[in-house]
Amino acid sequence: MNFADENFELREIQRLEGHTDRVWSVAWKPVTGGNGVPAVLASCSGDKTVCIWEQSPATGSFQQKAVLEETHTRTVRSCAWSPSGKLLATASFDATTAIWEDVGGDFECISTLETSFIYLIKLLSGSYCPNMM
Repeated sequence: MNFADENFELREIQRLEGHTDRVWSVAWKPVTGGNGVPAVLASCSGDKTVCIWEQSPATGSFQQKAVLEETHTRTVRSCAWSPSGKLLATASFDATTAIWEDVGGDFECISTLETSFIYLIKLLSGSYCPNMM
């Protein structure tokens, strides 16, 4: 695929409806979307929630699989998966960062960090902290 090609076109394949306020960020879960593993993404919003979406292998459409709520008290501004896809970090305007663990499709908040203002988060490879993988 050549993005410089004049014929390149983006088109909407599905509108994901589940948030009640604007969506600030989405993040594709690594190691999904191939070899029979459904694609998964997280979205975070001004409604103080994070939604987890999973693509149906049969239909190709995305369904909401989980809503992560009651951890942040203000807009959730950013979300990022660990390289293994086992952990999801979320950052909010309430000056907290939450770390969520995917336990068989159920998400548990395993840590909440109080911080100063965070605008964007990104989880790096485990070369610095292998236990976070």
